[in-house]
Amino acid sequence: MPHAPVRFAALALILATASAAPAQLSGLGGQGGLLGAVLPNVGSVGASNAAGVLGYCLKNKFLGGSNATSVLGKLTGQSGIKSSDGYANGQKGLLQMDGSSLPLGSLKSKLKSKVCDVVLQHAQSFL
Repeated sequence: MPHAPVRFAALALILATASAAPAQLSGLGGQGGLLGAVLPNVGSVGASNAAGVLGYCLKNKFLGGSNATSVLGKLTGQSGIKSSDGYANGQKGLLQMDGSSLPLGSLKSKLKSKVCDVVLQHAQSFL
């Protein structure tokens, strides 16, 4: 997929300048926010990887609340989720989509939280 490297290059550029422009990042995820156009498209993330990433996000406190815990519990209760490679990779903070991966550990904290929110919203579609 030729657009994925461009998307990740743009994300890397923004993350590299994030410490120099904290005021611009305050609109993170908002309508028309700076990063809204470069957040990963999680539409291709599978249920197993989404569950693993949710576990990573909860464990590292990038997500909280009963909704995230509930969604994770329902997903991990589905057959084959916990035994998949996608789940194991997700628990390590590796978001897998469209043949590419995004290691969440390399992102700034606010961006990790936003990606975790987006994954949570997507994960609800598997229930």
